[in-house]
Amino acid sequence: MKMKSLLLVCLLVSGLQNVWSQSDSSPIWKEKYHSNKSGEDEIGYTQAVKVGNTIYISGSVGWGNMPDAIKMVYDGLEKSLQAYGANFTNVVKENLFTTQLDSVIKYKDIRRNYYHNDYPAATWTEVKRLYSPGVVLEVELVAVLPEKKSKTKP
Repeated sequence: MKMKSLLLVCLLVSGLQNVWSQSDSSPIWKEKYHSNKSGEDEIGYTQAVKVGNTIYISGSVGWGNMPDAIKMVYDGLEKSLQAYGANFTNVVKENLFTTQLDSVIKYKDIRRNYYHNDYPAATWTEVKRLYSPGVVLEVELVAVLPEKKSKTKP
């Protein structure tokens, strides 16, 4: 009988710890930006999500010849950054995916102009294909906004 009571107490305490853990955790606050909500919902993503001071920007895509694709992608990324009052100086990480890496390398100066010599950590990867046929470039970013300073009286 003592063994059954002990087992019951252990199960009860274990269950309460799970309840306490669940009640201590609160959902994170996400501020979302949509460039095309219906299209995003159809695929199942959000163009950009801000959590705290960090902005996570989904891949912006470009098609056609590489110079035009690069400009299309970085112009789209710039709009996502601007939605949060940010720009390319806030970018800390860039992931670039392309079906034509040699072409991206050839026209890299187009990309460099957006960063004005303040480059993020970056990874460039050649892939067999991207989500939609004809897309030759996709770039995702992580950007960080400055901490808000509290106002104090002098």
